[in-house]
Amino acid sequence: MDLLNIQKTLKQSRMAMGIAVTCATVLLISNFLLAIKVFSQSNQVVLVPTTISDGMVARGAVDKGYIEALALDAVYAMYNTSPRTIEYGRNVLERLSSPGERAKIIETYERIATDITERKISTVFFPRKIEHNFAAYEVVVEGMLGTYLETTQITREERRVLIRFKPQAGSVRLSSIGIIMEES
Repeated sequence: MDLLNIQKTLKQSRMAMGIAVTCATVLLISNFLLAIKVFSQSNQVVLVPTTISDGMVARGAVDKGYIEALALDAVYAMYNTSPRTIEYGRNVLERLSSPGERAKIIETYERIATDITERKISTVFFPRKIEHNFAAYEVVVEGMLGTYLETTQITREERRVLIRFKPQAGSVRLSSIGIIMEES
């Protein structure tokens, strides 16, 4: 080999090494910045269980498990909400609602959703006790409603939610959902 070819090969090797070092440095810096972003960012995920599958409707007779599951789904849809889950809650309430009362239920939900979106909060309902009144097609779910700003809990308050159903086509549909105000 002559000296000119060796110098040319050495120059190409140095250039390739410089490009490799530059690429490695850029990748290292970008990974470092991504790691900083991941550690400084705060995410909160609310998992909403649905339990409708454990109840039955047979010949127009609705069993306790079915009514309870529908009531919990309605409560979770209404009160387990964040700015990212608003559409899901609306869809669940539309599916569960009686056609005659659907507009009023969705209007109530929209007020809650607007407040959640404007304040950038999340709410989570923790049920503790369920009371049934099958003669009146009513269920009362008692529990705690937590309000969160990112991952910080802002408030935690007792809630009693009254869920009313009405018979429709051999089953029951949601006719109203609302908070029972405590008497002072």
